[in-house]
Amino acid sequence: MTRDEEAARAYLARLVALRPRTVGEARTRLLGKGFSAEVVERAVSWAQDAGILDDRLFARLYAEDRLLSRPCSRSLLARELREKGVGAALAEEVAQAALPELSEGALARRALEPRLPLWRGLPPDVAARRAAAFLLRRGFSPAVARAVVEDALGTLWTSE
Repeated sequence: MTRDEEAARAYLARLVALRPRTVGEARTRLLGKGFSAEVVERAVSWAQDAGILDDRLFARLYAEDRLLSRPCSRSLLARELREKGVGAALAEEVAQAALPELSEGALARRALEPRLPLWRGLPPDVAARRAAAFLLRRGFSPAVARAVVEDALGTLWTSE
């Protein structure tokens, strides 16, 4: 093993100690540090063999954390995973499998619920537009957004 390869492995180990990484992220960071493509591939291969880099595990952990902490649609989740270097097929598979007990509507309600107090004093049409826009930005379909907003705002206005 060359000195460069040792340095690449050490750097990779430090990166993964901070948070899990995808193979794509690891390659990009190593190349950005100036390691040669050959050294990068050997370091990445070593990390995969050692179980330090695992795109499937990364995707599953990221998906569950994202849906629980900042709910979004599964299509937005899959896109975020692809942007992080997870393959398209794996990203789609993991996004669909994450938290199967929650439907798109349930995810949208979980996303919207903490925001409802912000709109309490607004006219109903303004609150509805803001709520729907929020859900659309989170990747939910117009149909899901409309249904969840109607349900949530009905609750908001009747609870006063």
